[in-house]
Amino acid sequence: MRRKVDQQPALTLHYFDITGKGEPIRLFCAYAGLTLEDHRFKSYDEFVAMKSNGKLAFGQVPMLEVDGKHQLVQTAAILRYLSKISGLQPEDPVVAALVDAIMDQENDAFSGSTVVTYMNRFGLELDGETKEKAYNVISTEILPNHFRNVENLLKASSTGWIAGTEEPSAADFVWYTRFADFVPNKSEFSAKLKTLDDFPVIKDFVERFNSLEAIKEYYGRK
Repeated sequence: MRRKVDQQPALTLHYFDITGKGEPIRLFCAYAGLTLEDHRFKSYDEFVAMKSNGKLAFGQVPMLEVDGKHQLVQTAAILRYLSKISGLQPEDPVVAALVDAIMDQENDAFSGSTVVTYMNRFGLELDGETKEKAYNVISTEILPNHFRNVENLLKASSTGWIAGTEEPSAADFVWYTRFADFVPNKSEFSAKLKTLDDFPVIKDFVERFNSLEAIKEYYGRK
């Protein structure tokens, strides 16, 4: 039976026409039964205009507009808000903190690749050779270490979800989009990392997530 939230605020997501940081929000709403207007910028100029008019607190998207008057930014904060209004926020404060920690760890795990990819945003200028070396270390050391930690959490979970929650939590959505979309399609990562063959527990997690009816429906899968 699909979830449905009968009373909810009007929600509009503003993001580019890519998966990226917006996809966990789209997927969460699809699973939670939240109606979401998914506004995808038709041009970069549209984003620049929104940035100029002060609607983006930190000059970045995704941005979730609530009832046309509140603007929420940062994917993790948006997912926490959506968890609360949909009833998917764990009531146990310790479990809620665990979900937050796992979600924040996703951001930490990929911070290196974010810096190398968007170096101008961080005031850096790296030549091609330096970037190649960085991606090599990220592919062979940094991310594998983080992925092994996620596998340990999954092995310890009695439910198959990373934080051990009965239903997928916000943490599952951010990690799923990394495993299912970002890592396999990041050209700079090693071919070995992109297959996730060294992480069978994570591959099982991705398949479990893919089997959710709401996710199959969102992606038009049978």
